[in-house]
Amino acid sequence: MALASMLLIYGIYKLSNSSLDIFPEFAPKQVIIQTEAQGLTAEQVEVLVTQPLENALGGLVGMESIRSQSIPSLSVLILTFYDSTDIYLDRQLVSERLLGLKDALPAGVGSPLMVPLESSSGTIMTIGLTSDSQDLMTLRSLVDWTLAPRLLSVDGVADINVFGGHERQLQIQIDPSKLAKYGISLDEVMTVAQQATGIMGTGFIENRNQRMTIQVSGQPLNAKQLAKVVVRKQDNTVLRLGDIAAVKEAPAPTIGGAAIGGKPAVVLMVIGQYKANTLAVTEGIEAALDEFKDGFAAEGVVLHDDLFRPANYIQTSLHNIQEHLMVGGGLVMLVLILFLFNIRTAVISMTAIPLSLFTAMIVLLEFGININIMVLGGLAIALGEVVDDAIIDTENIFRRLRQNALLAKPKPAMEVVYQASMEVRSSVVYASFIVMLVFVPLLTLSGVAGRMFEPLGEAYILAIFASLAVALTVTPALCHILLTRAGDVSHDEPPLVRMIKPVYGRLLSSISRFPRVTLLGVLGFCLAGLAILPFLGGSFLPELREGHYIIHTASVPGTSIEESLRIGGRIEQRVAEIPGVRSTSQWAGRAERGADTFGTHYSEYEVDLEPMDGPSQQRVLDEIREILEAFPGVNSEVNTFLTERIDETISGYTSPIVVNIYGKDLDALDQTAQEVAKVIRDIDGAADVQLRAPPGEPQLEVRLDLDKLAYWGLRPAQVMQAVKTGFDGAVVGQVYEGNQVFDVVVVLPERLRRQPQQLRNLPIQTPDGVMLRLQDIATIQQVSGRHMIQHRGSQRLQTVTANVTDRDLSSFFAELKQRVHEEVAFTADIYPEFTGAAVAQAQSREDLIVHSTLAGVAVLLLLFVALQSFRNMLLVLINLPFSLVGGVLAVVLTNGVLSIGSLVGFVTLFGITLRNAIMLVSHYQYMVKEEGAEWNLDTAIRGAQERLPSILITALVTALAMLPIAMNSDSPGREIMGPMASIIIGGLISSTILNLLVLPSVMLRYGRFNADKESESGVNTI
Repeated sequence: MALASMLLIYGIYKLSNSSLDIFPEFAPKQVIIQTEAQGLTAEQVEVLVTQPLENALGGLVGMESIRSQSIPSLSVLILTFYDSTDIYLDRQLVSERLLGLKDALPAGVGSPLMVPLESSSGTIMTIGLTSDSQDLMTLRSLVDWTLAPRLLSVDGVADINVFGGHERQLQIQIDPSKLAKYGISLDEVMTVAQQATGIMGTGFIENRNQRMTIQVSGQPLNAKQLAKVVVRKQDNTVLRLGDIAAVKEAPAPTIGGAAIGGKPAVVLMVIGQYKANTLAVTEGIEAALDEFKDGFAAEGVVLHDDLFRPANYIQTSLHNIQEHLMVGGGLVMLVLILFLFNIRTAVISMTAIPLSLFTAMIVLLEFGININIMVLGGLAIALGEVVDDAIIDTENIFRRLRQNALLAKPKPAMEVVYQASMEVRSSVVYASFIVMLVFVPLLTLSGVAGRMFEPLGEAYILAIFASLAVALTVTPALCHILLTRAGDVSHDEPPLVRMIKPVYGRLLSSISRFPRVTLLGVLGFCLAGLAILPFLGGSFLPELREGHYIIHTASVPGTSIEESLRIGGRIEQRVAEIPGVRSTSQWAGRAERGADTFGTHYSEYEVDLEPMDGPSQQRVLDEIREILEAFPGVNSEVNTFLTERIDETISGYTSPIVVNIYGKDLDALDQTAQEVAKVIRDIDGAADVQLRAPPGEPQLEVRLDLDKLAYWGLRPAQVMQAVKTGFDGAVVGQVYEGNQVFDVVVVLPERLRRQPQQLRNLPIQTPDGVMLRLQDIATIQQVSGRHMIQHRGSQRLQTVTANVTDRDLSSFFAELKQRVHEEVAFTADIYPEFTGAAVAQAQSREDLIVHSTLAGVAVLLLLFVALQSFRNMLLVLINLPFSLVGGVLAVVLTNGVLSIGSLVGFVTLFGITLRNAIMLVSHYQYMVKEEGAEWNLDTAIRGAQERLPSILITALVTALAMLPIAMNSDSPGREIMGPMASIIIGGLISSTILNLLVLPSVMLRYGRFNADKESESGVNTI
């Protein structure tokens, strides 16, 4: 008892010092490499950057697959490694390969960089800044040089992705007409600017006793000073930079934009480190943000620190699970008091709950497994079962003590407690091991399902094992202390048990007269229930109620950031009008080193909700989808954050339905993908159908005339550099302002960069000093290019994705595969691959069935050892299909869809069902062998009546402990466990009815119990 008390205290201490997370790390081990290739088209990036990197990184030890995206100015490679590898070693191997690749890439292409290692859920928080008094350039500088560095110093933060605002540059905006007037080339302007800016070391002076570092100051540090730099001097005429260009602070060309509530803003996505704890990191970030609030308010800057806070889902889920534990524990206590009619026995049984759950959590924490929603779910599912062993032990001891008190010469209480405990010990041990064993297949699932459900299985198994240890040690000790020392035990049975036993006996006697009819009825019921199975739908996970939605929109490739933000502002305005929506924000394009690498036509929106239940959240989702349908020409999809992350982990995309089409010819891939998309749109339930790499991005092609270049003495690279300088900008130096560093850039004025015709008029100076226009030496025309070129396994592919609404995933996917194969013609070098959540669900279901079959063999061996009869073992197995039917009916009465959680519920149900059957049959064995009773109707009825309280109590306790989850399964934290709970309750109802009413008569008719002490052989009992 002292050790148990110490364990409880230590468990409370460990739990109070632990932190909570959303899900376990469910993503595979990946290394993401990004390479900036400013100014290159997607086609150029594919050939010049992506392919060399793929070739160099192929064949790494432990690498499972490699896929890539080539988009304008950026190459992205995603290397996936096997789960058995060490992610830090994987990154080391990649880093070593990258060391020598910089020189193999074209000039002007940045170094390949690994994206910081992040957690599966990724985003820890989304925050933003807006201001009525400060411009976007000031806000961006505040973020880049003050806010972001402070947040990066918070323990557990991996990276900060910044969207929107204007990066400050000191720009020398050249005037083409003045360059022509003075005969000055772009190269000359760049040379002058390079010589005017920058810092370099100038050495030191050292004499016999002193060293002095030389520092040169007075360089231009602002626009006014830089404008005074001399370009040329002829006679007494001085030509300065300010005479041929506008020198001023201006925003750099943007790759992304942002808005909050339709108002221009700077948005920051805070990314968590690998295995970082979401709740702990969130608290650290909020503490850091508190340091800035007063200063921001004084400067007129509004901090939006709650655009997206995944910790809200954790806290809401924790509150709901705590509520479940309290309500479930109260119902368990009520059942115990009603059936045992003794506070002391109820307290003894209830002691198993905290001891078992705390023991499981201590073991998990000691092995470095964080407490997350799946761990809590495993403990919540085990709540009603951890008390079962203690109930069986306590109820049997309590019954034997009552019987002992009626004897003329009562035995010593200690002896009675010991004998009563030993009477049920073997059946309790075997039953508990069977319950644990049927859960082992859950630990063998592969992929995302395995990574997500493994902690649930570990928590459940540890809790059951701990409850067995408690029942074998603490429970008998407490019974001896509280039932024999703390007062006399009542001689009478509890009133409720005394009332139902005669009724149960008469009912059992009537049923036992017709064993064959009863058995046939059971078989018919089972067959009818099993016939429903093929008609049930399937999904990977149920809808998660996170209180937050993410909207994705994609316009025509080539849409500007300004237009994307304009469209997004209208969407935000409409969405914000939905009752229950608390805030909205948008980002368009991409962030530097960001995980989401999209073009300027793409936008993502954060929609945060007021606290509300599941059905209300579904209403908001339906209204958002209706709003998005009102924007023709804009592809869109909407889902919860975690659902998207799981789908993205499975297939690489944020949709559950993914069709990859492989081939070589991009145009042929596009055509085939359009045909597949058309088929998907015609399938009932399809939503948000889109091509992930749509063609048709507008480009201006400058085709150089080599003959004209030769005539004027120009080289192609000179012309390309002039175009790059004019429209992309050429960094020629840096200036410093305090601890902030800004680039000095030579570029055309923004008004000229916004006009396509100005490309023709770009000044090009020949070696002879003749000033030409670009159109004099090149043909310029608008062509259609590509926004993205995708590879997987070094093969080109085009991808079609879709969401599914008002229909189950499995049936949709089956129809999709059939219709695509029937209606789309594939050639020899173009073939499809169907993937997504439906494939992951099918794989998980197959893994679970295969491994459950193997575990079933071990369960049968334990059953045979426990029952000592092959015949009796087979009769006990009748309970399984009966419980399955109850679970199936529960699925039909809820949503009619089987998820991975539902399959876990069936696994749990089978273990519980076998436990109760073992308790009844092993008691029959004990009565015949130990008490010398003759196996007949009276013995069958008496044995069933004696086991009636324990079977009813354990069944009711388990069912009622699950009831709060099942009754409100569409709420945060209960979405995955809810279907499991419903199945367990439904199966328990049907299996308990069979166990109490059918199994005794079946055992009486077909069972065999021998009075000798020898075990039956399997052959003799058949």
